[in-house]
Amino acid sequence: MTADSNSDFITSAEMAAIDTNCEYHGLNRLQLMENAGKALAEVVRDKTAKLELEKSLLVFAGLGNNGGDSFVAARHLKDFEIEILLLGRADDIKTDIARRNFEILRRSGYKIREIRDSTQFELKDAEIIIDAMLGTGVKGELREPYRSAVELINSSKAYTISVDVPTGLNPDTGEYGSCVKADVTVTFHKNKPGLLKAEDKVGEIIVKDIGIPEAYEKLAGPGDVKVVYSRDANAHKGMHGRILIVGGGKYTGAPALAAIAALNAGADIVTLAVPESIHGIVASFSPNLIVRKLKGSMISERNIPEIEKLAEKHDVLALGMGVGDKEFSKIAAEILKIKKVEKAVLDAEGITKEIPEDIECILTPHRGEFRRVFGKEATVDNVMEEAAKVRTTILLKAKEDIISDGNKVRVNRSGNAGMTVGGTGDVLSGLVAAFFVSGRPLWSASAAAFINGYAGDLCFEEKGYSFTALDVANKLPQAIKFAIDF
Repeated sequence: MTADSNSDFITSAEMAAIDTNCEYHGLNRLQLMENAGKALAEVVRDKTAKLELEKSLLVFAGLGNNGGDSFVAARHLKDFEIEILLLGRADDIKTDIARRNFEILRRSGYKIREIRDSTQFELKDAEIIIDAMLGTGVKGELREPYRSAVELINSSKAYTISVDVPTGLNPDTGEYGSCVKADVTVTFHKNKPGLLKAEDKVGEIIVKDIGIPEAYEKLAGPGDVKVVYSRDANAHKGMHGRILIVGGGKYTGAPALAAIAALNAGADIVTLAVPESIHGIVASFSPNLIVRKLKGSMISERNIPEIEKLAEKHDVLALGMGVGDKEFSKIAAEILKIKKVEKAVLDAEGITKEIPEDIECILTPHRGEFRRVFGKEATVDNVMEEAAKVRTTILLKAKEDIISDGNKVRVNRSGNAGMTVGGTGDVLSGLVAAFFVSGRPLWSASAAAFINGYAGDLCFEEKGYSFTALDVANKLPQAIKFAIDF
């Protein structure tokens, strides 16, 4: 394998997220496609010269951005004899940037044939074939005309170069059915984990840099939300998440804000477990809240059996909002030992370093809480180090949020100074819990940080700095829709 960039790995979902976030932060997808296509053309030229191949090129192009990369490459190979087989109708090209590059070729007089079914294939002599049909977007078995295209390519004697991943190969798992057998696979930005699991299909792997700065790979944005947020049209009540929020004591609004945020972020069922002394107050915040009483005026170890019964019926436990008792972290550590708890979000006094090995956790401290729990300042290195030590994900709330699972770091820059108002951290915790239902810890925390901040920015546009945490919670649906539609 050769590489022009770091040789570590990135999944297809993560790459799609970074691509989206680059666009959001000003690095246009059109620029990235141009860089990818030019890099692909460089490989074609290099192999043509080294292997003394004739400059005859046949491009199998799909309707997505994988095909778009090949359109750019064809433009940079203008001294080659090129024919492009478009698998589908030009009118059905999926993205604006791929369509723009296709139109350049069409207006320039490139030889293009639209392949609408497998009977239209006619393989002419070509020294080189570019496989730019499906790339990292492949899911499941190939349909026609892609299956016939794969068979045609594999029966050819041409030198085959696949773009990003051979068509038919799962880029994350390395699984395949019908799949192009490439001589070279040119993949972009970073290697994909499935490529090294299918050496008989990928051939030589060349990783090409396409100009994504290291900082941009870490920035949170709409792409993070696309990774973790999902809705199933055939789902029934509860399938999009059952969240149990355990909190309250000195502060009654905190657990209610977390619950409202979780509901506004798409959770189906959110149950609040609060001390009986504040049950009526918390229940009065919204008719949408399901509020259960815990015996006593403060949450204590005697409440653990009650919490255990509730936890059995929920996917994610969110713990600590509004408790106001510095000793509560010890109780939180005992609650985490409940066997039915598999995912937990720990906030405020609920933050503890005592995390059982079989639980996925996200901690959401601000700088003071991080210092209290971990005994050191909340630098990027320290957040990453402590996340690795306790085998958890830490979302440090700050002007620029820092998110780390001990392996990777993400940074969120959304939000504004108005979010120093009390309660926005509670909103964040409920949002994290909602995303954590179906998402991985790092990406759930990163997506939540971005959406929380973006909702705050929407509030600022409307009200200046005079907004409340409840205003932020009520902007979450709009913020999430923006990210999904981006």
